[in-house]
Amino acid sequence: MTPPSHALSSDCLHRIDRPIDHVLARSPHATIGAFRCAVQHPQFRDSGPASQYLVVFPRTSVWIRHEGSARFLADPTIATIYNREQRYERFPASAAGDQCDWFGIADDIARDVASAFDPTALDSARPFAVEWTTSSAALYLRQRILHRRARRHAITALELDEAVVAIVAEVLANAYHRAPTPLAYNARALTRRRDLVDAARAELHRTVRQNVSVPDIANAVGTTPFHLCRIFRDATGATLHGYRTTLRMRLALEHLESSDRDGTLSHLALELGYTSHSHLVQATRRQFGCTPTALQQLLR
Repeated sequence: MTPPSHALSSDCLHRIDRPIDHVLARSPHATIGAFRCAVQHPQFRDSGPASQYLVVFPRTSVWIRHEGSARFLADPTIATIYNREQRYERFPASAAGDQCDWFGIADDIARDVASAFDPTALDSARPFAVEWTTSSAALYLRQRILHRRARRHAITALELDEAVVAIVAEVLANAYHRAPTPLAYNARALTRRRDLVDAARAELHRTVRQNVSVPDIANAVGTTPFHLCRIFRDATGATLHGYRTTLRMRLALEHLESSDRDGTLSHLALELGYTSHSHLVQATRRQFGCTPTALQQLLR
C-alpha cells in the first residue's frame, strides 16, 4: 500500500503530529480511510474539497452542507456522497465532532458505476447526482468489517478494488432507489459476456500468484471494472477475489500433499501471493475449515 494521503482535505490535522484523515488501504483505483475531527479543530467547518469520489459512513452525527445545497444531518443511519472537488461545510451536531469511515474510487470507475443508474453520468461534471442516502444495517456492518480488515492490512488489492466498488454501487442503488440498469442479453451479447468471463478466468489463472487489481484484469480482457464485476459474479456466482482464492487453495493442496515440512508454509504463502503465513491460514480455514498443517495430515 502507498503512504497515507488525505481524501477529505490536503492538510487537515488535529495536532501538528497527528493527522485526522487516515488512509488505511489504497490501490491506484480504490481507497479506504478514516476521518476523525474534533469540533474545536480549526478546520472542522471547512477541511477543503473532496479529492476523490467518495461514499462516507458517519459514526457520529454532524450537519453537512454541500456547496449550493441545504444542509442535512449526517448520522450513522445514512451514507453521504461526494464528487471529486466537492466543496462542503460541516456544523456541530454533537460534542463527538465528525467521525466517519470513507471509501474512495478513481474517476473512471466512479463514472462507470454511476452510469449504471444514470446514463448521463459518463459525461457529467458531477457524476454523483445525489448527496446522501439511507444505509441498511447489513451494508453498515459490511463496510465496518471491511474497514476493520483494512486497518489490520488484511486485504489484497483485488479484494480492495472489488469490495469498494461494490459498496459504492450499493450506496448509489439506495440513493437512486433502484438496481443498476439491467444488462440486455441477445445472442451476440451472451457470446460477448461468455467470452469476457472466460477471458477473465484465464487471466486469473495466469496471474494467480500476483496481487493484480480489478482494473488490471478488466484492461486485459477489454472491458470496464464495474461491468466485469457485474457479469463475472452473474456468470460464476463468485467475485473475482473469491474465484482467485479458490484457485489459490487448489494450488495449495497440490503443495501440501507433496510436502511434509511445516517450514515450507511461509514460502507457500508468499508464492501464492499472500503477505504472510497467517493470511494463508485464514484462507484455508475459510475454504476447507482447517489449517494448512491439518490439511497436510489429511493428505499424507
